[in-house]
Amino acid sequence: MRALLALLSLTFFGGIFSGGFLGAAPAHAHEVRPGYIEITETSRDNFDIIWKQPVRDGTNQVAGLGLRPIFPAHCTRLNDSTMARRPGVLIESFALYCDGGLLGHGIGVEGLQKTITDVIVRLVQAERTTTLRLTAQSPRQAFSGGAGVWSYFRLGLEHLAFGFDHILFVLGLVLLVAGVRRLVLAISGFTLAHSMTLALSALGAVSLSPPLVEALIALSLIFVAVELARPKNVDSIARRRPQIVAFLFGLLHGFGFAGVLVQIGLPRDATLWALALFNIGLEVGQLIVVALALAALALMRSLSRIPDNGAENGAKNAVQDTAQDVLCVLIGGLGIYWFITR
Repeated sequence: MRALLALLSLTFFGGIFSGGFLGAAPAHAHEVRPGYIEITETSRDNFDIIWKQPVRDGTNQVAGLGLRPIFPAHCTRLNDSTMARRPGVLIESFALYCDGGLLGHGIGVEGLQKTITDVIVRLVQAERTTTLRLTAQSPRQAFSGGAGVWSYFRLGLEHLAFGFDHILFVLGLVLLVAGVRRLVLAISGFTLAHSMTLALSALGAVSLSPPLVEALIALSLIFVAVELARPKNVDSIARRRPQIVAFLFGLLHGFGFAGVLVQIGLPRDATLWALALFNIGLEVGQLIVVALALAALALMRSLSRIPDNGAENGAKNAVQDTAQDVLCVLIGGLGIYWFITR
């Protein structure tokens, strides 16, 4: 009965939560994708520009998010733009002449201040590579120097922070797995698996259809919610071997993590460093989620052990159980909603 009531509530609450709290992109947990500008100096003061602008999935629009790169006044376009549409991204290519070069000059993105999207800018020259990170708070910056590959660490951290489906899956693992040792094994299996597919996908060794990956990730949330809804004395492979389940679903989530890197690309002169830092950023974000979840569970358990009369102590245990049930419904509800819409 508990499982039935939870599952009957899932879609209803999932739609309300997704529509109300994740408003801008209810069907996609990775709608906050960064833009990418690659500026390659082909000869003195001549540059090839590749501008990758994020586009809302599931639409036929070619205007992207309405963003437009702004180059210094001494730069002149040498040809018309060529446009190409790829899943989740609009790619514009053109050539630019900047008398005196770009070092010491600023570049900006018009409209960025109205979004929650960042734009990574890389200036590739024979003697150096310079990287900028434009944000809504700093939509214009000047080129100075330095590889700036650490931007990928922050990108990984933010990708996890806005990857609500990944966060919910990790929370589900924390609730599902009993015992610190078993939890460490499960989280380690999940980390190992998604690190493997993240690297293989980002480097172009393997690929899966992004819409299929997003739908299957949503399905993984439904699986976790169903397992959480089962009585604790019911045996299942997820409870007996959580590390195996975490590893298998981690392979899938790795393709989802790689989506942002596939779209913007990795720097040619620091590919492995950028990939490693992006993955480390993901892991730091994941560990923060696990730590906060364990702290919340420890707090609820400590409250339930406060010496008190039986009725109040029972009420505190009921509060803990109810909190876990609500999270179970939330995970499953969003999983069903995302799976259907994706």
